[in-house]
Amino acid sequence: MLTASIADRQAGRSHPLLSERRNILVIVDEAHRSHYDTLDGYARHLRDALPHATFIAFTGTPISTAEVNTRAIFGDYIDVYDLKRAVDDEATVRVYHEPRIIPVSLPPDIDPDTIDDEVEQLTASLDDGERRKAEAKVATLNTIYGAPDRVETLAKDLVEHWDERRTLMEPQLGGPGKAMLVGATREICVRIFDAIAKLRPDWADPAVDKGKMKIVFHGVPTDDELLRPHHLRPSQLKTVQARAKDPDDELELLIVHSMLLTGYDAPPIHTIYMDRPMRGANLMQALARVNRRFRGKQDGLLVGYAPLTENLRKALTEYSRRDQEDQTLGREIDRAIGEVHNEIAVIEAMLAPAPVKWREILANGQDRTRWVRAVRKVANYLRDPRTPGNTVEPGTKPLHQRFRDSAGRLERFYALCATSRDFVERAGDIQRLRRDITFFRDVRVWIVKEEAADREAKGLPNTAEVERYLAHLAAQVVDAADITDIYEEAGLGRLDITDLNGVALQRLQDSETPHLAVSALRRLIEQKMREVTKHNVVRQERFSALLEDLMGRYMRQQLTSAQLIVELVELAKEVSADARRGQRFDPPLNHAELAFYDAVAQNEAATELMGVGTLADIARELVKSIQSSITVDWFSREPVRAKLRTHIRRLLARYDYPPDHERAAVDLVIRQMETFADEWAPNGQAAKH
Repeated sequence: MLTASIADRQAGRSHPLLSERRNILVIVDEAHRSHYDTLDGYARHLRDALPHATFIAFTGTPISTAEVNTRAIFGDYIDVYDLKRAVDDEATVRVYHEPRIIPVSLPPDIDPDTIDDEVEQLTASLDDGERRKAEAKVATLNTIYGAPDRVETLAKDLVEHWDERRTLMEPQLGGPGKAMLVGATREICVRIFDAIAKLRPDWADPAVDKGKMKIVFHGVPTDDELLRPHHLRPSQLKTVQARAKDPDDELELLIVHSMLLTGYDAPPIHTIYMDRPMRGANLMQALARVNRRFRGKQDGLLVGYAPLTENLRKALTEYSRRDQEDQTLGREIDRAIGEVHNEIAVIEAMLAPAPVKWREILANGQDRTRWVRAVRKVANYLRDPRTPGNTVEPGTKPLHQRFRDSAGRLERFYALCATSRDFVERAGDIQRLRRDITFFRDVRVWIVKEEAADREAKGLPNTAEVERYLAHLAAQVVDAADITDIYEEAGLGRLDITDLNGVALQRLQDSETPHLAVSALRRLIEQKMREVTKHNVVRQERFSALLEDLMGRYMRQQLTSAQLIVELVELAKEVSADARRGQRFDPPLNHAELAFYDAVAQNEAATELMGVGTLADIARELVKSIQSSITVDWFSREPVRAKLRTHIRRLLARYDYPPDHERAAVDLVIRQMETFADEWAPNGQAAKH
């Protein structure tokens, strides 16, 4: 601990020398105020105590002013990990700036250029004399930024903005996320809180663990009645901070003055409303509250109720050239608006060759299902493997994936600028533009749902991001009653694969979206295949090969949609019938015995030579003997597996199984055993690698 007594300071004595060694490293995390007081403060004492030490500092907000200069204290940069690189590495997200300035009325004796300095000084450590001066400055700021009409305007705009912003972010986050409002003074924070509470009474709650909004600021015993209700004890402050970090907590809006603007991370915060004219390192620190990665968050948003554009530009001059060019923190919302229009142009070009006249369908006011029909038809066109652009070389994305990616970017940038006044003013026909953006989003949702259903049919999991996206958007695409069954969406209704009759077949062939019908039927077959052949390697491979051959012929345009549907229906019948195949034997084979029968009967020569009845007896004995001899570690220990192989070979030899086909049969039986590993092993679980 480096300290100097009051007597030492009054006598002008310096801090005592601790060491003159030159191999001492002083590592400083967050090189800020305490290291710039080189006259009679911590920094001076540290250097008096260790005059030859090497000082190395880390900071995300370098400072360069006449009074305070990071490099003057610590030397030039050793290494720079800039803001753009952090975004490129997906460590943080880019932050966009949407100006929504609410004008202030300045008294004639107030210089607008000094307002920033006034605000900055309010966060410094104050003695009594300085505090009296600060109180006068607070009174001025309360008059300027806290005028009743201005506060009322800000509260109304914030509520409307947040209502739309939270909705737009739900697909990315799986919930509304959080926002932070920064006020110029503590008094103004309370006034804004009260104004919002009038508009949304349900947002406010006196209980610290309830309510959608909370104020956090430093409270002192001398505070007046306006501020005291919002004082928080340390334990209460921790509760509020924890709530802001919890994406499932109802708290959505934190109102702060200076607390939580540095050193506090709440990744669900994606929007910061700034009604305080900050600048320099303090501004950049505040922006970092919304650049943290969280779930599907791709960007943060700074909404400027105070003028910040010039301050952002100046603050970025302390950062790398790449950061300045990229505007990683504080990028103008105009760039997001430009991206929206670029992606719309790209998507329209993709759909231009389509025979689907989706705009005409949407314009047909007599068709009550026009929206769903148009979405289905466009999704069908994009997903059809015969559509130009869907047959591509390896490494190249097909048309439907390029549409999905472009529509995803459109959705991302629209979420940023949808609330921007500039976006609305430059849109032309804003209602038509929003309709088109919503339509492209709905087509994308349909495609993502199709891809998710494909994975589920194959028994593969979907990513948490996809699950969140579909959970929050699927119900918005069409009426909830229409979304419950993906096969009904494709025009199949609630078909039962075990009962596909002529009427059902005709309905499939007459579908308005034949490729979606084909895809849905294929998924039904895949699901039934997994159910019927769960433990049967031979039948799995057989049915998968048949299905793959059919889909390959379809993609090569050797089969039309109608012809493929007929073939798929026949395959579906065969798959359904396979579940009852064991009943043909005398006595009948259960599903396990049938699986091992298929393993030893895979070789046609063995079937012809030995006959079906003998192979069925081998299957029954295999199941019985394997179940009685299997151990927990059979799957992972090679000696145990070798012993099982020997056991199987002896059993096959006892039935005079053809020796030249024995090895292949043993390998297949072992593979078949692996599908029963967890069910048959003692305690219901086999030890695996």
